[in-house]
Amino acid sequence: MISEPEMAEGFGPQEVPEVVSDLAQHSAGSPLRRRPWLWALGGAAAASALWAATLLLLPSDNHSPDLRGYRLDRESCKSARLASLQEALALESVPDTISDELLHHPALDQVHCSLAFRKRAADKATGQGGQGGHWSVATTVDIAVALHKRTDPRDEFDADRRVTDSGVVAADQVRPVPDLGDEAFLIAEDMGHTELRVLDGAAVVTLGLSTTSYYETDAGADAAGAADTAGDGPDLPDVSTYWPAMISDMRALMTDLTRRP
Repeated sequence: MISEPEMAEGFGPQEVPEVVSDLAQHSAGSPLRRRPWLWALGGAAAASALWAATLLLLPSDNHSPDLRGYRLDRESCKSARLASLQEALALESVPDTISDELLHHPALDQVHCSLAFRKRAADKATGQGGQGGHWSVATTVDIAVALHKRTDPRDEFDADRRVTDSGVVAADQVRPVPDLGDEAFLIAEDMGHTELRVLDGAAVVTLGLSTTSYYETDAGADAAGAADTAGDGPDLPDVSTYWPAMISDMRALMTDLTRRP
C-alpha cells in the first residue's frame, strides 16, 4: 500500500496528550472541533486506500498470455498430417518437401509453411487430355501459427476477422465455428480460396486452402497446337465443400503442436 511516511508511524508522542486533552475539554456537551490537520490526515488516508485498491484492480503489464503448451520449431509444419484433406481432395500423400519459415522473437514466435499438391484432370469433353497436353489441378494448403508470448492476441484476432491477403471481405463471408479453441471462424474469400482461423490462448493458428487449374504441355509437344485442342478447363469444386475436412485437420494440428516435446 502506498502511504505517507508519517502515517505509517502513527501519532508522535507529543501529539497524543494534545489530542486527549482536546477531547476532554469537549466531553461536557460542547461541540467537538477537530483541528484542520486531522481532516487532512483522514483525507490522505482515504486517498491512499483508494489508490491501493485501484492498483489491485488494474491489469498487470507483467501478465503473460496462456501458451497452453504450444511450442514452435522447424518440425512444426511436419505435424500437419492433413488426413481429412487428403481424403477429400483424393490425394495420395502429403509431399515430403515443404516450404517453411520459422521466426523466434521474445514477443512472438511464428511459423509459416506451404504444401503444394497437383493431380492430372481429365478433359471434360473426351475424358482425356488435349493432344500434346493435359489439364492439372493445383491445390495449395498454407499453415501459419503465431504464438504471442507477451500480449493477449484476442483484440487483434477480432479486429482482423474480415481482413485477408486480397482485401477486406463482407461480413457474411465470415462464418463462426463453434467448439474450436477459444474462438474460430471460416472465411470464404471466393470460390477458389478459403481460410480457417483459430484463437487458442496465446496461439493464432490459420489453415488456408486454394485451388486452381492450368494446362500443361507434354514433353516434345507443340505448345500452340496443344493449347488449341485443350478445350475448357476442369470444373473446380467450391472450396467450402472442404470445410469439414479443414476443421478436422485443424483439431489434429492443434493437438500435435501442443504435444510436441
